[in-house]
Amino acid sequence: MNTQITTYTAFSGNTFLANGQLSELALKIKRISETAQNILIFNDQTGRQIDLDLSGSELEIQQRYSETEAVKKVGRPKLGVISREITLQKKHWDWLDQQSASASAVIRKLIDKELNDPTSESNIMLAKQATDRFMSAMLGDMPNYEEATRALYQGNRDVFLDLIKDYPNDLYQYILNLSAHAFSSWLKIK
Repeated sequence: MNTQITTYTAFSGNTFLANGQLSELALKIKRISETAQNILIFNDQTGRQIDLDLSGSELEIQQRYSETEAVKKVGRPKLGVISREITLQKKHWDWLDQQSASASAVIRKLIDKELNDPTSESNIMLAKQATDRFMSAMLGDMPNYEEATRALYQGNRDVFLDLIKDYPNDLYQYILNLSAHAFSSWLKIK
């Protein structure tokens, strides 16, 4: 799904610690890292695990991760535009030439439409992959893990929920959030 702001969630073992944007989460973890052990941090949109460098003062940490969140100044930075090359077949260019807006504007509109549709095939797959990445990192040795993963990719929501219901509550809740759009096609059918 298209989300303007990337957020992250931290766990200590099976326990939720904190979440937020990277710079604020890094500061929260810095403040509690002495009392928490085995802290793992996940991107809430992709399910990918990340590492943070918590060395230095709070100001240094904030500057380090605020820069990471900043938009790169390539293309037309005030508009958030990044210039790159795109290759299309002649029929695609012909179709784009017939549109009332520029090729770039039409392509952006088509992509935005796809990104904002939680029931699109690509967003359903992205939600499944994010859920799978998190489950693999946190729950790979839990009972029913492999069966739950199969149910996730098969789009069988009821079986999936039944298989993960006994997982630790904080992890279960996070899986529910990650997989919210993984079963969107199931919701259309029902």
